[in-house]
Amino acid sequence: MKLGAVKTLEIGQVLYPRGRVPTHVHGLIRGQIDVQLLAPNNEELAYPSGQQSKWYSFSDAITNEPAVGLAIARQPSELLRISRRELMHFLDSNPKRYVDIIAHDNALRRQLQEVVAEIVTGEGVELVARRLSWMAANGRLDAGNSVAISQMDFALAVGVSVPTVQRAFRDMKRRGILETHYGKIVVKDTVELRRFADKLGGG
Repeated sequence: MKLGAVKTLEIGQVLYPRGRVPTHVHGLIRGQIDVQLLAPNNEELAYPSGQQSKWYSFSDAITNEPAVGLAIARQPSELLRISRRELMHFLDSNPKRYVDIIAHDNALRRQLQEVVAEIVTGEGVELVARRLSWMAANGRLDAGNSVAISQMDFALAVGVSVPTVQRAFRDMKRRGILETHYGKIVVKDTVELRRFADKLGGG
């Protein structure tokens, strides 16, 4: 059964807006789509994904509910676009397919719960600060006190979510500890970075 059609997005184009009921579901073929959500403290969190076969607006399209987030292309992206009518016909033709949809939705909910827990406890921010402080103290930064790494890769290395890295970096930027550029982190004050990490750890 052939489903959907290919949709392309350029950098900055919106896949679907917050607050509107999606009429289609989208599967990522290549590129990167960020989903921006509001945390309970009204902080804007971005969930980047360049993972092939990642699906967007699945649950909202099926339940006919407004999307809680905004999906936007951060790289030129190509997606499989399937209308809700086509998708429901596909699912109804084999009810077992609903099991996969439920599993996908549950996995997403668990991920969101983990991110909220990181934000509330602050443990994730401490891990980010400690990892960066360790890198500075162990010669992992170049002569300009910088390291070429994306926030997504840094999050994977530390074992926290990308929104937690974003939150930690925003806090450290306000303190004059670091600045970020596309794919690069520059530590401006290694002494204050160490103090910040120790303070978060109760040291």
